[in-house]
Amino acid sequence: MRTSPCLRITGTVFAMLACSVHALAQVAAPPQTGWLRSGAFIGPGDLPPDLAAALQKLGGRMMSANKANTTIAGTVTDASGSRPATIIVQAPGYLRYTESGSSRVVTFDGSRFNSKSGPLAADDVRVAESLLASFPDMVFLQLARKGFLRRVGSGFRTDDGRTPNYAGPWWTVYAFGPGAWQGLSTGQPLQQEFLIAIDAQTWLLSEVRVVDNLGAPDQKVTQTQFSGWFQQGDQWFPGTITRLENGQRVLSFQSKQAAAGPQAAVNSITAP
Repeated sequence: MRTSPCLRITGTVFAMLACSVHALAQVAAPPQTGWLRSGAFIGPGDLPPDLAAALQKLGGRMMSANKANTTIAGTVTDASGSRPATIIVQAPGYLRYTESGSSRVVTFDGSRFNSKSGPLAADDVRVAESLLASFPDMVFLQLARKGFLRRVGSGFRTDDGRTPNYAGPWWTVYAFGPGAWQGLSTGQPLQQEFLIAIDAQTWLLSEVRVVDNLGAPDQKVTQTQFSGWFQQGDQWFPGTITRLENGQRVLSFQSKQAAAGPQAAVNSITAP
């Protein structure tokens, strides 16, 4: 679908797009038969050319064994305050989030999410959605799996359409509906339909948005925003991750240091 260069990103627009994603994904998403289409890492044919270019902009992570692990240490802030935390993403899709002193641990072992206390509590789900499943590296790993992927259009702007001489950012938006992931139920992190926005100037991921309960007044819009990107070596990492629920900030992560490196032992990532 071609879009006007002045089409705005609003809740209404995203709700309409989310309806379209849901309807099309029901018929377009084939059954999932493996981690990725070409193996344990993202291969040359796993992404459309424009998204493959966006992955290369990050530094080509998740495409080989020597860049299969991303670790970011920083500070998480929510209603309980601020504390040190670490995010780990490893191809083909192992995840770990740990807070200072292992006070909270959320992991994904390839088939289910776990925490130190067992099933995820509400605050754990926020972490699993925004700091793990929506983390840029994991978004690309999801896109490389079988599922419904559609380029919605380009030229989306983020203001209310009234800014004189608006100079950006301009977004290119994609819609994704995942194929089945063994062990997960629809609506769980990694089993959610979402829209992603890529900054057309930097080719870096700006936002992941999930729209639930599309009938007013119960609609819930969850935005995970990425800003302050910084370069370390030949890799780019998000400096700030912010989660908004219906426009209200409920969670943020401020990066302090980051690295991309070789695969670590799976048990060191997935053990709660």
